[in-house]
Amino acid sequence: MNQDLTFDIAVVGAGPAGLAFVRSLAGAGLSVALIEGQTEASLRDPAFDGREIALTHHSMRLLKTMGVWDRIPADDISDLRQARVLDGGSPFALTFGGVNADRLGVLIPNHLIRRALFEVVEGQAGVDLMAGRRVADCRIEPHRPRGRLTLDDGATIWAELIVAADSRLSFMRDQLGVGAEINRLGRSMMVCRMRHDQAHGHVATEWFDHGQTIALLPVSDAQQRVSSVVMTLAAPAIADLMAQSPEAFSSSMERRLKGRLTGLELVGGRHAYPLATTWSHRFAGDGFALIGDAAVGMHPVTAHGFNLGLR
Repeated sequence: MNQDLTFDIAVVGAGPAGLAFVRSLAGAGLSVALIEGQTEASLRDPAFDGREIALTHHSMRLLKTMGVWDRIPADDISDLRQARVLDGGSPFALTFGGVNADRLGVLIPNHLIRRALFEVVEGQAGVDLMAGRRVADCRIEPHRPRGRLTLDDGATIWAELIVAADSRLSFMRDQLGVGAEINRLGRSMMVCRMRHDQAHGHVATEWFDHGQTIALLPVSDAQQRVSSVVMTLAAPAIADLMAQSPEAFSSSMERRLKGRLTGLELVGGRHAYPLATTWSHRFAGDGFALIGDAAVGMHPVTAHGFNLGLR
């Protein structure tokens, strides 16, 4: 396909940060190319990936302003009223509550945020979605328009501004000549939902134990007896947990939680992700900008990756 197309802005990556950025341009009268390797069907109906995204009050307000909030099912929004941090076998805990509010924030499944963002961007005037297409080459030219993208199908995209939003291991960042501190932690994160005997009370728990880190995130259900469990271990140990039968896995998790939750039962599937953090040496330059994880890829223990991306 030999095409030459010109836009004001070209955004590479239609994850939450890229979609939110494009939505923030609504009404500005700008032409935007949104380039994403996934198919349009995958963007429209993303699969559940196990991840729960913690949103601050500021992030919630932004999503409401963007017209995104009302597209997220209310039953899938879990209140986060308190957070506890535990250290090893210590009987003490740090406890945090909301400041001038009845909740710290909320938890929402990642795939529902992505779906809602895509719904509002899909019908946005001035946006040309290029799904199922990838960038093969990127150049910043000395003339205007400054940015030139060559896609894998041979098309050429010109833009005054190129925005890289293509994950923490960003291809675009390399193409733009921006260095980054990349820390591959040699550990993996496993996420799943589990039913348990005790009511969670909308309290999140982060437990820094010896050799493992466990987060228990309250999921909205009538009995308050389902939590999203986030386990961080060395990659081989995570692989072992992923390979266990549901029954053996539930028993393993009860042992690892050391009685903090009982009657554990796996709800749905398990998902594993290798852990890496990134910090780009530059966030912007002549004719380009980096956003989201392409700029700063935070450790998930912070629970603020998407919140930072929205800012």
